[in-house]
Amino acid sequence: MSEYNAENFYDKIASKYRWFFSSQDGIMKRANDIKPILEKFNVKTVLDCSCGDGIQAIPLAKMGYSVDAGDISANMLKKAMEFANKENLNINFQQADFRELEKTFTHTYDCVLSLGNSIPHLMTEQDIKKALLSIYNRLNPNGIILVTMRDYDEMLAKKNRFHPMRINDIHDNFRYSILYVFDYFPDIIRFNIIYLIENMETGEKHMEQETVDYNPIKKADFIKYLKETGFVNVDFNGFYIGQK
Repeated sequence: MSEYNAENFYDKIASKYRWFFSSQDGIMKRANDIKPILEKFNVKTVLDCSCGDGIQAIPLAKMGYSVDAGDISANMLKKAMEFANKENLNINFQQADFRELEKTFTHTYDCVLSLGNSIPHLMTEQDIKKALLSIYNRLNPNGIILVTMRDYDEMLAKKNRFHPMRINDIHDNFRYSILYVFDYFPDIIRFNIIYLIENMETGEKHMEQETVDYNPIKKADFIKYLKETGFVNVDFNGFYIGQK
């Protein structure tokens, strides 16, 4: 297993993950963006199959949805449970690989979602299709899959390497800046997060780096994989949507 695999990466960044978001309002916006889709398909029950630290699951539970959530990273799940407990929310968090959801989640749902950029951690077509089939089998009749990922068509066309993410912000008594650096290889994109950190108490400055590999899945390919899995009414409008 590569040292740049998703489980290692998210275990390492779990304590700093909320540094990427400027406010609770920004976090709620992510859930508000998908609410019209969930309402359109009459969604009541949700499985967030790559939940991270609860960035979608917690706001959706606060909106009144019945939410279960899984993630491959134990450290991310620990953070998610801490945040959910602070909100007095009842969310079933479980460590799970979304290629094998049936091993952990026995219920079916109106929606299984994977927001952010989780699917591209799967490095082969076989694994992508395995995950999509596992999601398909966790859906109720007429249930929907909802997925987001980076626009790899654009990234591969432009090959921009440097993306400032957050500059000169303060969180947990640290002043920090975050820079994304992308390295382009023939079959992968290597994603580097560079943190420039200053301890506000001591003035000590240092740099940290976390790295993970992505499979740059193109839109046309992912839509094809959804259809081959059995999803119908497949669409893309910022979100990939398919119906069982």
